[in-house]
Amino acid sequence: MVASLIFRWQVKRWAPSIPKKVGKKRKKQLLEENKNALRVAKTLSLAGFLVGYFLYALGWMGDHDWRGLGIGAGLAALLPVSYLAAANAKHGTQRIGEAMVALAIDQKTPAKVLFVLIGLCLIGGVASAIGLVLWPL
Repeated sequence: MVASLIFRWQVKRWAPSIPKKVGKKRKKQLLEENKNALRVAKTLSLAGFLVGYFLYALGWMGDHDWRGLGIGAGLAALLPVSYLAAANAKHGTQRIGEAMVALAIDQKTPAKVLFVLIGLCLIGGVASAIGLVLWPL
């Protein structure tokens, strides 16, 4: 319940900073155009987290090894962004930008905050993967 209250407070606080349009396209149109792509992106994000989870659940990573968490977070950030970019690449960079803004709108997060968090997760994922290559299990 506390987490729900914090989430609601944060959404209200961020509401003015959430993008409302890109060019002439409004929020509703962006979400409608990218509805299926966003659904797939969310599924890929969940799959990235599950990879990290299964690294521990299957016993491939020790309980105190941080690299599985980093790999899961990195994949959870990389997979949806890569999919949105690839799915809209044939329509040009403008459409890719619109898809990324639609992701921020869908997540109810200001674009700058969302992409900083995605970047941090990617850095953590790369660091974890490098650590796993240099110091195997």
